[in-house]
Amino acid sequence: MPEYTYINDYEREWTQKYEGTYTPDEIELNIALKEECNKEKVDFARVEELLKQGADPLGGTAICGWDLLEHVYGEIVLDSKENNSINLPKVTELFLKYGMNVDAPKIPYDGDYSLHPLWLFTFVTNENSIVALKMLLDRGLSAGGFTEFWDHAMTNFILIECGDPENEAFWNKKCIWTLKMLLLGATYDHIFEVDAGIREFICCSFNANDVHIFRNWDDFEYHFDTSYCEKHPQLYGSIVHIFSKKTGQEVWTFGVGSGGRETLKTICGDF
Repeated sequence: MPEYTYINDYEREWTQKYEGTYTPDEIELNIALKEECNKEKVDFARVEELLKQGADPLGGTAICGWDLLEHVYGEIVLDSKENNSINLPKVTELFLKYGMNVDAPKIPYDGDYSLHPLWLFTFVTNENSIVALKMLLDRGLSAGGFTEFWDHAMTNFILIECGDPENEAFWNKKCIWTLKMLLLGATYDHIFEVDAGIREFICCSFNANDVHIFRNWDDFEYHFDTSYCEKHPQLYGSIVHIFSKKTGQEVWTFGVGSGGRETLKTICGDF
């Protein structure tokens, strides 16, 4: 493996404390794992063999420098957006089979250069990533880990002032899948009971139905009332109406962000 040249002293100082976490041979396994999982047609037998040999799904891809702090699974999640995350469920299944615990990497997350994979799920919200997310939740993903996803996702929507979620196809799909994933997480008691933020965000005190219904995410349709948004139609400030596909009845509603909650109170009274 060639000698690494640091970009600057800051990179050297920040990353040197983690050098030695992986041997050069282990890094080579991690690189091979990442490369195989990012192929359009993944050889899952090869992935399993690499895992048996000791490749670490939460490991880095360099013995030093910034790439040491990257986590293979997080990079695979991010890269999966190129093909609608079609391979992500199977990759996640295999990683979990061989002991991956996304809450406990060898090199800790720092929210800066070493990012939690759930933070990166924000960029790949679709019908395949939600399946992978459920696998992680079923294996006990922590409330803190799930917060990495939903807090980043909602903050991102608010900061970028996303487009019209009701009438623009891209934003409609993006917002719906993100909210489906958010509500899926809320159906897990160990998350719901400790995360007051998520309970407030989806206006639990306003809704009579059991949040557990959203474990079956394809049973519902989402509509966005953006008429109350201050600047332009967007997710922040809108009212989300969720309907049962089977009955056509509304089963849940909430206002997005503080602006949306205040609007909901204006329309319906305190809750």
